[in-house]
Amino acid sequence: MIIEYTLDILKPHHPSNDLLARTLKELTGVRAVSVKTDEIDQKTTSIFVNIKGTAEMSLEVITRTLEELNCSLHSVDEVKVEDKDWIS
Repeated sequence: MIIEYTLDILKPHHPSNDLLARTLKELTGVRAVSVKTDEIDQKTTSIFVNIKGTAEMSLEVITRTLEELNCSLHSVDEVKVEDKDWIS
């Protein structure tokens, strides 16, 4: 099973988007992470994070990791669940 989340996140300027993506990529079951900046203000950055992985991936662990990085999950904007052998 393949799971994909699109998350709306508010984060401070540090950690960088690169560090955030690399940290999330190291979580169990995560296979790919992409980060897109939506808005930047003086103290924070609004980003969209797309995380794709296996059924071993846990949204709870992802949320806890974001909190440890001083990030705030605003919303889970999209969830996709697919069979591994299904071809789009």
